[in-house]
Amino acid sequence: MVDLQTAATRLGVHYQTAYRWVREGSLRAVKHGSSYEIDDADLETFRAQREAPTPPPKRANVRSWDHHVARLYEHLVAGDELAARAAVDRLREGGIDPLTLCEELFAPALRRVGDEWARGAVSVAVEHRASAICDRLLARVAVHPRGRPRGVAVVATSVGEEHAIPACMAALALRHDRWQVHHLGTQVPTPDLLDLVRALDADVVVIANTNPSAIASSDTVASVVRASTKAEVLVGGPGESLRSLIELARSVSAGGVRTSRG
Repeated sequence: MVDLQTAATRLGVHYQTAYRWVREGSLRAVKHGSSYEIDDADLETFRAQREAPTPPPKRANVRSWDHHVARLYEHLVAGDELAARAAVDRLREGGIDPLTLCEELFAPALRRVGDEWARGAVSVAVEHRASAICDRLLARVAVHPRGRPRGVAVVATSVGEEHAIPACMAALALRHDRWQVHHLGTQVPTPDLLDLVRALDADVVVIANTNPSAIASSDTVASVVRASTKAEVLVGGPGESLRSLIELARSVSAGGVRTSRG
């Protein structure tokens, strides 16, 4: 038998840490008066358990995304943010990366909300609530990897584009790929966008779109920014993937050929 101080020393921890383990019941001990004693065998068993390698977390195995998309859609339309958060967290904690969550879960679920609104099955209020919930959920899955940034990226939409989620996803994807991202939100006036791009000496500017009719005006903004700065401008449209955006942005950081689409 050893006293608690000796046990703490052998475990390589502070006395109070060992005392907490005893109080929690993790470390078996016998109390004698005001002190505790630990059996040597129990101490060695506890030490071995603590030093054993921790198994990696169970990885989510998604056989079909349709089921997950349908569930998220139902939670979004119902306005059940807690249920939507739990569904997303299970996948995130299961090792599903942010880009996959965006492309296989969020985008299809929101596309379905938009389709249902277009045919009059859900109201504008429900659609806006769903977008707001997704905006908060995207913040939960965002990661900021360590390492040297690939460059400076500015993400925005041009005047006339009111949907924020595509730009939010683009910003998330670039951050995940170690870009220093300045996300400006929606409807940024061209002069203000140009001033900020110059001030930041940005390498990449991403203009996100959901409305095909807004792409022409975005192309005009891209031409202005490209002619006045060193930044490459990538204009995204409906159906274009985040992985393609990452590939194009990487080609810019590697000194690739300038292109107007992303």
